[in-house]
Amino acid sequence: MATEPDHLLVEIALPVPPRRVLTYTIPSDLQKQVEVGKRALVPLGPRLVTGYIVGLHTFSDQPSAVRHQASELKPIDAILDPEPLLDHHMLELTRLIADYYLTSWGLVIRAALPPGIDRRTARTVELIESPDLFPHTLSGERLTQEAGKLGPLQQQMLAALQVQRRMLLSSLKQRWPDEEVDRLIRMLVRQNLARVEYRECLPLVRPAYRSLLGLAVDRASAEAELAALRRRAPRQASLLDRLLQSGSTLTSVEATVLAGASGVRGLIAKGFIRRVTEVVERSPWEEPVVATGSWPEPNSAQQTAIDGLLAGLPSRTFFPALLHGATGSGKTEVYLRVIGEVVRQGRQALVLVPEIALTPVTADRFRSRFGDRVALLHSGLSPGERLDQWYRIKRGMADIVVGTRSAVFAPLSRLSLIVVDEEHDDSYKQQDEPRYHARDVALARGQMLGIAVLLGSATPAFESIHRAKEGAYRLFLLPERVEARTLPSMTLIDMREERAKCEVRGAPLIFSRRLADAIKETLAKGEQVLLFLNRRGYARVLLCRDCGFALHCPHCSLPLIYHAVDARMRCHYCDHRERPPARCPKCGGFAFGFLGYGTQQVEAAARLLAPDATMTRMDRDTTRRRRAHQQILKAVEQGQTQVLIGTQMVGKGHDFPGITLVGVLSADASMVLPDFRAGERTYALLTQVAGRAGRGDRPGQVLVQTYNPDHYSILAARNHDYEALYRIEQPLREKRGLPPFGFLVLLLVTSSKEGHAQEKAERLTSLLLERAVSSLTIEGPAPAPLYRLKGRYRWQILAKGPDPSTLHHWVKETIALLPPSEQVGIEVDVDPVNLC
Repeated sequence: MATEPDHLLVEIALPVPPRRVLTYTIPSDLQKQVEVGKRALVPLGPRLVTGYIVGLHTFSDQPSAVRHQASELKPIDAILDPEPLLDHHMLELTRLIADYYLTSWGLVIRAALPPGIDRRTARTVELIESPDLFPHTLSGERLTQEAGKLGPLQQQMLAALQVQRRMLLSSLKQRWPDEEVDRLIRMLVRQNLARVEYRECLPLVRPAYRSLLGLAVDRASAEAELAALRRRAPRQASLLDRLLQSGSTLTSVEATVLAGASGVRGLIAKGFIRRVTEVVERSPWEEPVVATGSWPEPNSAQQTAIDGLLAGLPSRTFFPALLHGATGSGKTEVYLRVIGEVVRQGRQALVLVPEIALTPVTADRFRSRFGDRVALLHSGLSPGERLDQWYRIKRGMADIVVGTRSAVFAPLSRLSLIVVDEEHDDSYKQQDEPRYHARDVALARGQMLGIAVLLGSATPAFESIHRAKEGAYRLFLLPERVEARTLPSMTLIDMREERAKCEVRGAPLIFSRRLADAIKETLAKGEQVLLFLNRRGYARVLLCRDCGFALHCPHCSLPLIYHAVDARMRCHYCDHRERPPARCPKCGGFAFGFLGYGTQQVEAAARLLAPDATMTRMDRDTTRRRRAHQQILKAVEQGQTQVLIGTQMVGKGHDFPGITLVGVLSADASMVLPDFRAGERTYALLTQVAGRAGRGDRPGQVLVQTYNPDHYSILAARNHDYEALYRIEQPLREKRGLPPFGFLVLLLVTSSKEGHAQEKAERLTSLLLERAVSSLTIEGPAPAPLYRLKGRYRWQILAKGPDPSTLHHWVKETIALLPPSEQVGIEVDVDPVNLC
């Protein structure tokens, strides 16, 4: 296509490879619609994809190399938005995040927008002929011959294709490993037995509309017609009169009740009423807001924090602050008071929470204070609700947004304050591309806008407390609980001694004698119990006691976990499922037994211990259905649940006044991981879970079962002594250049071939060492702790340095030297929170 010098060129960021921004031409009929911040449908190879317009240029502005290749540029296909979805600030923020995390700008933009709104093309695989349908054709015979050469997985895939004839490639890859699917499809296409085609798909999520009826003429004309209709068509008259009296519209159902279907058609035909469409907002709220007029009076520590934060708001300069408060110390009331002043000034606030389970609870507190000007953003909403909430925010109809990780990109145009509650939580880190950390994005956004960012936690991340100690953040302390309530007492139970006294050998020891007695006593007093174990499922390992064989996932280097609900062994990473074998696959023996226990077995044991108590389990298995979190939490708050059993989702942020006993069944699980943050994580987990006890009028107690009662992180948690933990960890991290004294980039090299992953990891390590300056170091390469995942072998390299920009540039430029490979992938995780 020839390009004239005055024609516009458009830069498109794509959420798919290639990662760079691509340049397209603009057809003349679309030039007036093109605007930075809109989405465009553009060709990429044989398909059409949705991209994001990030720049406009005239042809004459381009470098000579681009002008020389202008005839090869492709035109955009369509503009998808009437108005830009991204303003200048959001484009700058997403570009900054993409550069820092060494990822695609288009992927970050997609993460900032409501999911499911893009038009796309999907690849379908279709068998040209199936031997079941055409057994005697040449293609059918060849397909039968080829099927005999395939492995078991590929034969399963081929059988599925034979049944359905045409399948989405994504559907195949959801059920089987990507590389196995790709290998089968390449073989079928090469043999001319199947074809792959692209099919354009509409967005998965779209605005909802409803049809309404309204007046099509002025009031005088309608009244004149009404007088005539009263005599000859009284039902039509009643409809016209209703529209005149109400001055609004009616639904088709309401209109049909008044005038009948023929009466409605008659008034439309005569031009007196007309059909109109109206956008329907899908609300996430189940109940109307009930505002409360009584607010608790802040204590002196809360008031000091409130005053200090309010003093920083009017400055219109970046104001990062850390609110370090004990569990139950009233951090939320500080948030509410400061946000109240922000809203009074006509500005907006964003509140981030780490878990979906916390979002409705937090949002309800804000709604009771601020009414309907609160919006909600998290993945637990239906796609339609999430889209409508996003548009409601963008239109300026919300003053406060409460949400999880992705809500950090909420399109607030008058943003003045960002609150990151439980800022230490790992859930703020996205584990898939783009691997951003919402807390750090909040800080970057606050710095760009010159606003306040408040981080709150009872167990701050070491990075945050270190910056506060250095003076980079303003530090506010809430050392005591509100209303002078005491922190719960924590008692450590040495499970080595309990195991020695155990009469039944081999059986899992779930409740120590002391914890079992405490549960019975607490329930007898009419109080509630929380039992915490950060492992779901029924049992951890299915083991043959004759030969030691353990049943592992065929795709991951992990043992399968037994789930009693459906009597299946499951992998919690790839969701592989199978029935437990009757005999040992290795030796043929029958001496199978389960080792370890999860929340399902805890529930079963608790029901035997207290058969008359009402119990609820809260983990990923019981909260999959919509609004399950709210239903479980509501039952606990209302006292309908006497014993709550759960994983980490019950251990933070919740306020259960009736819970006086917390039992931590295994404090050691987080300490055995090969991660330098294991001690910090153990302290945070114990402190947060313990903080659920004694938040009402009655004191709380916490019983912690552990095989390591002398570990410094457990002792620090027992003594509520964060500083003791920090004093021990600080020199250990400083010596190794670990956060907060250095920065990390984790490089994960993966392949379905074990040798390929190791070879590429070693080659990458050599290149890094060749290009490293003295301040940059690496650890590895080494097999990842989770060595095989979803059929791919994993090797990892940890790159370290004192300066993030130098470190990131080194990693980025070195990876670029390696030729791309379809067999081996390199995942880059900047500022990883998990090294395993």
